[in-house]
Amino acid sequence: MIKHKEILFLLSLAALILLSMAGTYGVIETSDARYAEIGREMFVSGDWLHPNLLDIHHYHKPPITYQITAFGYQLFGVNSFGARFFLQIAILIQMLLVYLLTLKFVPNKKVALWASAIYFTFPMVLIASRNLTTDVFLTTFVLLSIYTWVVYRKSGNFVWLYLFTFSLALGFLTKGPVVFIVPVVFILLYNRMEEAKQQWSVHHIMAWGLFLIIASSWFIYLAIDNPAFWDYFIGKQTVDRFSHNVFKRSEPFWYFMVLLPVLGMPWLLLLPYFMKKLKVKIGMQNIESILLLSILIPLIFFSISTSKRVLYILPFYPLISVMIALMFYRVDEKVSLLSLRIVSGYALLLYFILGIAPWIKGKILFPPALTMISLVLIFIWIWLYRTSFMTSKTKAVIISFITATYFLLSATALFSYSVETFKIATPVSHWIKQNHLDNREILVYNRRLPSLAFEMNRSTISLYDGSSLLDREVQFEKDEKWKKYLYNLKSTNEQERLKVFVENTSTLLISYKQDIPNTQGWLLSQYKNHKHLGKWYIYY
Repeated sequence: MIKHKEILFLLSLAALILLSMAGTYGVIETSDARYAEIGREMFVSGDWLHPNLLDIHHYHKPPITYQITAFGYQLFGVNSFGARFFLQIAILIQMLLVYLLTLKFVPNKKVALWASAIYFTFPMVLIASRNLTTDVFLTTFVLLSIYTWVVYRKSGNFVWLYLFTFSLALGFLTKGPVVFIVPVVFILLYNRMEEAKQQWSVHHIMAWGLFLIIASSWFIYLAIDNPAFWDYFIGKQTVDRFSHNVFKRSEPFWYFMVLLPVLGMPWLLLLPYFMKKLKVKIGMQNIESILLLSILIPLIFFSISTSKRVLYILPFYPLISVMIALMFYRVDEKVSLLSLRIVSGYALLLYFILGIAPWIKGKILFPPALTMISLVLIFIWIWLYRTSFMTSKTKAVIISFITATYFLLSATALFSYSVETFKIATPVSHWIKQNHLDNREILVYNRRLPSLAFEMNRSTISLYDGSSLLDREVQFEKDEKWKKYLYNLKSTNEQERLKVFVENTSTLLISYKQDIPNTQGWLLSQYKNHKHLGKWYIYY
């Protein structure tokens, strides 16, 4: 690897940036908290095959993401750094794979280094590095499958074929059939350009047999225990996610088409210009056109789907970075100079916004240090822009990398500095512990709050009073232990069961946006004191 010392330096620098502040704030009450809590319950219980969310089985996704997260807790303890550690490692692996994949298309280490650095600069990638979901790990396996297929197609070595199906199997155990979408489109297009070095043989059968064994292992294990799992996974978790809005996540058709360029700034703004100057057209037999179609065709598929989340399109960005680097390498000096100006303009705009943000009054508090850092970066920008010992292309990549670093670290500092403004339970958990209330049962009214269970590192009790957030799937529970952690306040019997231990043995959390109806007034009467903290009222 000595001959690749540049990428080793880049990865080391990126690792320092990604890991430096990954645990400075708690998990956010979105997918981040949900996956962190499922991983915590897996780690605490020692059951690595049956995911649980707030002590009820949660089979929405295969177990790999939860298992990786639980392993993070084994290394660093149950905390936000442990939850996010392997996210950062996954991003670094993706950067390495982008570098290696680019080298397969053009034997130029500088271009491959550009591709890796550009990938790091995408806002989408930086957001993903701080948001615990399946998508970061899925992207790693998608990219690994594409890289191993390219190497296999070029070399004919069957080892790479086995690695290809192995990576697909791991992706399947991460997020199911969605792992195929980008690789299959890419392979169908790439095979037309790169002729096969090997004919069909027993190795193909064995490689796909390996895939079937690994990919189906968890599903078969559960289905043997309960055949109803087949209908659940194939129906609700696969077909219905695409065709029906079962989880109420519907966004407009154009949702991803807008987000894709916005979260790829500033480089995706340059892509149409590069294509025009290089006369790259869709359908041409070149790698740029293949990469472009491998993004556009899946983009249409995801746009048609009723279930849409920002990070679903993360697997597109490694291919985008490779495509941009290949085109950036080929454009002339005039185009590269304009690229430098656009990248620099984007950087200056960000420096200016973050520089004045601490002086604008609002609900979100920005660290005052951002003003001084912005000024320092503006002086660095001036020096880089005016220096003569670097090409305009190298300058653009470096300025973009510095800007992305500033964006990531300032956003991380923002969450740490304004923790009460965001959906982070750390202040609540600290207050409960400081006031010695952590030995009581913790009740959460009409909400699902995995972030609090995570921060307290213990089970909490949810009180259902009509919120769809607490529509739990209990059909796979083998006993009624789950009722200890979920009470239905619409039921008189459930209320009586709750009253047994509420008084003097519990702490109640209610969102400031929620009103307790008169029918549940008895609940508040059990508590003598209350505290307003951020987005919550704490009754004790």
